Amino acid sequence: MSYFKISRLSKHLWAVARGVLASVSLSGFVATAHSDTLRFKDTAALRLEVISRLRSDSRVKEAIPDPVDLARLSVTTVRPGKDQKLEIDVTNLLGRLRELPANEVETEIHRFLNVLVLTDTESGFDADHLIANIRPREHLDAFKDDVAPGKGTTYEDLAGDVVILYQIDAEESLASVPFSDVGGRSLPQLRQLALENIDKQMPQVRQEKIRDGISLFTVEGDEAISPALLLTDKFWALLEPQFPDGVLIAIPRRDSIFVFDKRLPNSVQLARTLITRVFRDEPDLLSENIFERRDGKLQVVAEQ
Repeated sequence: MSYFKISRLSKHLWAVARGVLASVSLSGFVATAHSDTLRFKDTAALRLEVISRLRSDSRVKEAIPDPVDLARLSVTTVRPGKDQKLEIDVTNLLGRLRELPANEVETEIHRFLNVLVLTDTESGFDADHLIANIRPREHLDAFKDDVAPGKGTTYEDLAGDVVILYQIDAEESLASVPFSDVGGRSLPQLRQLALENIDKQMPQVRQEKIRDGISLFTVEGDEAISPALLLTDKFWALLEPQFPDGVLIAIPRRDSIFVFDKRLPNSVQLARTLITRVFRDEPDLLSENIFERRDGKLQVVAEQ
């Protein structure tokens, strides 16, 4: 049974896709694909609103934007006998707001903030929601300063400009996992556990066919973990029937995967055009590289 939910694109998006066929350019699709935000154009705008509201709450000691990642912020809440520091990512919240009618946006933001300031997130390691996500290597810079021994974030090198970052995929946000909180598990044990949890998301994988040989993949309802699909064999096994000669991968954004059939005579050019346009015009950036899978591992494509 296929896990893919192949959606129907809007008439406007199909018109853009037809333009791609004529111009060998994906810029129209890129500019349109993320234009349906109800209130906030990107994570940076939403983060600014979240920080403003948190700073006005007496239970919040400080809310500081991450200097590198436009979706993240550090929040210190006041607790009896101690302060609690949280690392918050608003990507999932933005995804939910995009799907809500305008009159429900305020209620959802209020619920999100209320959970943040009232919930004790230091209650233990949540193995059922551990994932191994793909994030920019520069994402790690946010954790280098003032990190206590054993509190550094848990990650592994991957390829090029990206790493595997271990995170808890909570309903409200993605939270990085300090190595001191993993209960003595080794990295191979964490990887196995995380990939099993990602495999559970396969029924929510959504495929949008942009044109013959080019598709966009997301985890519907949990778009922020979409790049993690590249780490699981199940995703690659489901690609194989559609792309028997292999694919090229572009992940310029943190909420989706672009797949290009290698049989396309200009697949590398198409992927490069897409990545260049996203990095010029879009927020929430992930990687400038083109990838492929060789010998079971994600590797950077050497461009001519």
